[in-house]
Amino acid sequence: MKPKFYFKNGDSELCYPEEYFKKYMKEHHLTEMEVFKAIPEITGGGVFWCKEYDFCGDDSREYCGKQCDKYEPKNKKSGVCRHHTHWLYNHGEKIKLYI
Repeated sequence: MKPKFYFKNGDSELCYPEEYFKKYMKEHHLTEMEVFKAIPEITGGGVFWCKEYDFCGDDSREYCGKQCDKYEPKNKKSGVCRHHTHWLYNHGEKIKLYI
């Protein structure tokens, strides 16, 4: 089962899995927290997201490839890095998380 992702607020650029927020609530002694659902969207047109560096870039070899110190091919030989994805997330509805 894929983890659900959420944004901390309406102008957040990065989203995190539910466990991140549950840990945050425990550390800050909260029993509930308002967050925004992260709605996945497959991008096209040469835009990608690097999961390792939390970075959005274009699909040129300038950003992603053998020149990157975290480059790790999915097939262990060559090709697309395992940190490279075409999934980006939009803000969805505001909800409450509870622990």
